[in-house]
Amino acid sequence: MGPCLFDPADPCYMMRPRNLTPDEATGTGRYTERQIFNALRHGLRPSSTPDMEITEGDFPDDPDYLAIGMPWAELRHMADEDLWAIAAYLKHGVKPVDNTVEDTDRPAAGWANDWGAIKGTYPPPPFPTKNEEGG
Repeated sequence: MGPCLFDPADPCYMMRPRNLTPDEATGTGRYTERQIFNALRHGLRPSSTPDMEITEGDFPDDPDYLAIGMPWAELRHMADEDLWAIAAYLKHGVKPVDNTVEDTDRPAAGWANDWGAIKGTYPPPPFPTKNEEGG
């Protein structure tokens, strides 16, 4: 990808944020809270990941990672309770808005998966942490 990432006159992709409202047709409404949790914790695209608990022993063989603009590699270190709260908020805390967003223009298929494979190899932090233990 090289210089195109840093040259606004010649971008190699146009990243567009998703509709995070719970609209069933155009937003997160079509996904379960578990799928949203898995996106935040593991970077897995909800539309191609089953509604299941992901553990080290049953991680998808061919994971479909979210684009590099989604900061899941940083979010994965949050406590489970916090990630579940975000998932619940996205499903129930905001009004649904019908807003179709164009797909991200990106280079060859797999660019997010190549990056995700690097970030996705690290296990999430052990739980419970001090914050989850109440002190």
